[in-house]
Amino acid sequence: MRRVMAVGIAFVLVMSLASAASAKPSGSTTNVSGAWTWVNSSMTSTNMFEGAGPGDVLLAGDEVGTWTGTFEGRSYDVFEMTVAPPNGQLDAWWGPAWGTLTATFTGRVDGKNGSMSMWITIREPKQSWVMTGTWTILSATEALKNISGTGTWVSAADGTPNATYQGTITWK
Repeated sequence: MRRVMAVGIAFVLVMSLASAASAKPSGSTTNVSGAWTWVNSSMTSTNMFEGAGPGDVLLAGDEVGTWTGTFEGRSYDVFEMTVAPPNGQLDAWWGPAWGTLTATFTGRVDGKNGSMSMWITIREPKQSWVMTGTWTILSATEALKNISGTGTWVSAADGTPNATYQGTITWK
């Protein structure tokens, strides 16, 4: 009986040491990079000054994102974006746009599984297909619960729904 108990205690100690060895030390940082693509599920367009002439247009909707690179997984994204089109017309010669997106990500980050919520800003210059912005990890669960991070992203110049991201994550 003592032998079984000793083996059990030794097993628990080995497993504890193994998980501690694989954990990132508190305060360690990792540079991250990769690609983000998305497919819109829905989008609405609302004239902000309806009945009062041309004005800004609010675009709102959701999408499913796919992440590769340091972030490996999928996200459900909800966005709101304001577009300031000249003469209130959404056409090939639009004005600047700006907005925010909340991404609920599930997958692997730096080899660890979990979910996280990210706040993403969106900026698009006048008459450009290139969107840029920042991303910030707001919260996380499971093996990602001790992660924070920020970075930037830039979309393709051809208007296709894909971007590259980079930044830094820190293990708290």
